[in-house]
Amino acid sequence: MGRELVVVMREVWDTRDLTGAVLNEHGEIRADTVPTRVEPEDLNALEAALRLQDRDGVAVHVLGIGAPRNVDAPREALYRGANSAERIEADPEQLDTATQAALLAAAIRRRSPPPALVLVGTAVPDSDNSLLARHIAGELGWPAVSWVDSIEEFHSDRVVVRRSVEMGNEFLELPLPCVVAIGVALLEDDPRAPRPAKAMLKLKMKKTEIPSLTPASLGVSDLGSRTTTLRVRRESVPARVIETRTVDPEDEAALRAMLEAVRKGE
Repeated sequence: MGRELVVVMREVWDTRDLTGAVLNEHGEIRADTVPTRVEPEDLNALEAALRLQDRDGVAVHVLGIGAPRNVDAPREALYRGANSAERIEADPEQLDTATQAALLAAAIRRRSPPPALVLVGTAVPDSDNSLLARHIAGELGWPAVSWVDSIEEFHSDRVVVRRSVEMGNEFLELPLPCVVAIGVALLEDDPRAPRPAKAMLKLKMKKTEIPSLTPASLGVSDLGSRTTTLRVRRESVPARVIETRTVDPEDEAALRAMLEAVRKGE
């Protein structure tokens, strides 16, 4: 069993500070208006891998899909300490989760020796099922676990992970190799909270060549026929306009009326 970990790193739309129209008349995201960022939960997955690198000396290899837009997700991983990276030449916006998983699994299968762990962040579209991780596991025929808080033990043949459940924590043991979906980091001191990029590694890795893999070289052909879920369109939700009301704090009747309006959602 190889002592290498593979981390999936995605570049996603940055929806934190959107202003103006973000969709065109066809329901497509306006790439000139909406920036991108590294999927935050994939950074959490990378942090879990880098902690094992720090502790056990394992190698960390990163896989990305698509040409960089505003950020270069695989290179950002190199800036944080990943050992190597590859990029799959395909447009993730034109692929559904299952097709992305087929490409990623094919890239993982060509690693020799096979990696011990594949780590993926639980992104918002994945929801509770952590679909990308599950699809990759299905393609590889490996066991998988979702919403992991931390990797507690890492042995030659098995891994023990911890995840939060109602009233406490749950510890699960899986045989290696397996796929682990890392959950959301909610607190600054959360063990999944990602480390920043290092200035020294930025200087060193800024022009490092990141090899490209094509679907053909991976043996995954005719992506269109593999795609089962097509995005028909996106639709913006109009921003809610909240009317400001001024109430005399000394007017008990007016205050009661305001509270009643709040209860009714008015």
